[in-house]
Amino acid sequence: MNAIHPNTQNPGATETEQLKVLIVDDELPMQVLASSIINRLGYGAEAVSSGEEAVATFQEAASSGERFVAIVMDLALPGGMSGLEATLAIKQIDSEAKVIVSSGYLEQNARSAALEHGFAGILPKPYTAERLASELRYVLK
Repeated sequence: MNAIHPNTQNPGATETEQLKVLIVDDELPMQVLASSIINRLGYGAEAVSSGEEAVATFQEAASSGERFVAIVMDLALPGGMSGLEATLAIKQIDSEAKVIVSSGYLEQNARSAALEHGFAGILPKPYTAERLASELRYVLK
């Protein structure tokens, strides 16, 4: 099993700045798990539970000059805006946004389809800390 190593390097960042990852998942346990893993990796984590919240949070961060280095987006968000719709809206705000699609309905070989839909990475559920860390490294390389 691979160890998780903090990645706190951010050239040009001041001591008070931290690279942030947005987590979008309607399930609170998944938000807590992903936030914990991301914090252990040395990133800041912010979690929301709907597509609408994701777009609003992303827009607010972009407007204030902050940005998320990555977004972990659940595809199956109940009610309103789906994960795909939220991703498309986020890409309209920032075409370079790095969105990792996460779902219990993804297969490991779905990467090419995910890339075609504008996702930067794929994270099938349930996932481990090592798998999330690996996908973040892949997307942020």
